[in-house]
Amino acid sequence: MKTACLLLVAGCGFQSPAATNGTDGGEGTPAAPDAGFDDASCPVSYSVTAIPGPSRYRLIVNGGRAWEQSDACNQDLQGATHLVVIDSPPELTAVKAFVQNPGAGLAGNALWIGGVQPITATTPSDGWIGFDGKPLINGWGGGEPNDRGNDESNHEEQFVKMQPDKAYFIDTAGTDILSALCECDGKPIAPTAASMVDSYRPH
Repeated sequence: MKTACLLLVAGCGFQSPAATNGTDGGEGTPAAPDAGFDDASCPVSYSVTAIPGPSRYRLIVNGGRAWEQSDACNQDLQGATHLVVIDSPPELTAVKAFVQNPGAGLAGNALWIGGVQPITATTPSDGWIGFDGKPLINGWGGGEPNDRGNDESNHEEQFVKMQPDKAYFIDTAGTDILSALCECDGKPIAPTAASMVDSYRPH
């Protein structure tokens, strides 16, 4: 089975984690997929039609903690899928519209997206990155991020969710049990983002 998966990834032009040699190019950003990326090679579960391409998307309705949902997205097609990285204003607009009408009840009335803050942050707005390793696009609203009372010393809210009645980025605790939106774009989660996610896992 492992051999078959490797052949599938190689044949589709996806960039596997191994192909990055464990590095992120010093920018926190994994290598882009090669010109052979074909969204038709994404898993069939990536069937959300309300958000236009070139990526494809999957809604996980069942709830989970932030790192659990991140793992679920990553494992759909390793090196090619992850929690959604919103990296442009058009994509932000499309995801906002989807969140407001997801077509299914969301666990915790919200869903995880691919954004995380380092555990070393000193202010609520400090250091946020998308799961591509780049600075998180500004999709905040309603006084967010606020780390629950604008007190970053307790590091309570280091992940990002969106919810139907507040279709903007909200920082929240990774232990919340929420739905998730995955993206298939032929790229793995950036090592810097993966490391930040891991820093919040229970040990």
